[in-house]
Amino acid sequence: MIGTTPAEILRWTRGSGPTEPLWHAHYQGIDDTTELSFYDLIEVRVVKALRRAGVSLQAVRFAINYARDKFGVSHPLATLRFKTDGQEILAEALEQDGDLVSLSAKRPGQKVFSKIVDQSLNDLEFDNGEVVLWRPKRTTHIIIDPKRSFGTPILEDFGVSTQTLYNELSSYRDITRLAKAYEIPKALVAEAISFESRLEEQAKSADGQSPIRS
Repeated sequence: MIGTTPAEILRWTRGSGPTEPLWHAHYQGIDDTTELSFYDLIEVRVVKALRRAGVSLQAVRFAINYARDKFGVSHPLATLRFKTDGQEILAEALEQDGDLVSLSAKRPGQKVFSKIVDQSLNDLEFDNGEVVLWRPKRTTHIIIDPKRSFGTPILEDFGVSTQTLYNELSSYRDITRLAKAYEIPKALVAEAISFESRLEEQAKSADGQSPIRS
């Protein structure tokens, strides 16, 4: 869903060798998987967007620490205040990192940062200033809600995991039969299957690494 790898996520949230993590994420082991918290997942999304735009880890680290001090919260990138003030914070990071001068010269830094913040946070819903729901892009009825189904992607109106429907398709062999069995409109089942198919393709392209799910 983020377009990154477990190795990259672990490097950002646990550190690597002498390099300190950008922040200490909350992990827990369930069966044979490693689960990443919802708030950490959202922050990883923002960091990946920054890195994709060419922002250095030095500047990312400054932005996180600056936002944490300014907002007084543990996960500043997952707050409504960052959605509002993120452009200003990233501009401060630009001034602290000479490597970003070329980025600013090619494209005005403010426009770049505004686009990053918008793309990272415009599909989130907030309550009391903190993110509570993620509606993945290119979907209409799928949500990620940490209070439902342990944060796995589900069809909002039916509470059924998209992964469950994807796995069940091999048994029913037909979307129509699967939709009838679960009493879910065929179009929504097709949306869930398409969503999981995209995740499967992205996982295969992630250097053969197993995905970390929220």
